[in-house]
Amino acid sequence: MQIRKILYATGVSQPKFSEVQRLTEFCTLGLEEVIFLHATKVEGWETRLAEYGINSRAFLVEGQMTRSILDVAHREGVSLIAASLKRDRSSRIGRSLTRDLLRLSRVPVIILPENVDVSESVQEGVFTHIIFADDWSAASEKARGYLLNFGKIIKELEIVYVLDKKLSVRDMGNLKDKLSQTRKIFLDHGIDAEAHVYAGEPADEVMLAAQDYGATCIVMGTTGKGLLKELLSKSYSYRVAEASVVPTLVIP
Repeated sequence: MQIRKILYATGVSQPKFSEVQRLTEFCTLGLEEVIFLHATKVEGWETRLAEYGINSRAFLVEGQMTRSILDVAHREGVSLIAASLKRDRSSRIGRSLTRDLLRLSRVPVIILPENVDVSESVQEGVFTHIIFADDWSAASEKARGYLLNFGKIIKELEIVYVLDKKLSVRDMGNLKDKLSQTRKIFLDHGIDAEAHVYAGEPADEVMLAAQDYGATCIVMGTTGKGLLKELLSKSYSYRVAEASVVPTLVIP
């Protein structure tokens, strides 16, 4: 798999080029062009990106942010959307630009956290050290298959399963077998992987795992459910994407 074209969209008033710079690791996977979609005009990014041999073009947001992102992504045929959006934690029903984008996008989206400093430990690239939240659902299976294509840029990967109920001895044995098999899949693709079990509220535990292992990105699958169904289900990808202090890649 090659990622030839990325849409980088930002609604932040003073976006940082350092976040775009971290995406240049996709050159290893065939990145040729970045499409910029800004809420306000940003100068000089095209010239700076050209230093990496990457072509770029820039557009300004027209109308509602999410719709503008989806329209440009469809028109340009991008492989991946990278978005740095203002977070709205005040909404009790979970409406936000991030959730709307993740529910509606047909291509993978990586959410870049707003106004979080990039430390020296994560300047190597977004995919240096991955937390992969796996529950062996159809959504996780698709995300796993997608992630296997990133072997050239992943240095370490932590498979994380979150227990939300007490398991029997037999169920725990089956879980260990699944984790071992999943780890072997990644190892067979040349990706250094380890498996871990956490217990508690899934979104919180996945973000805790990212903190525990110094991860540079969290990767999850999503079913793309509607808002009400998502709130009533065990899906937690939207909540992680909204709150995580490291980038979150969500594969529909």
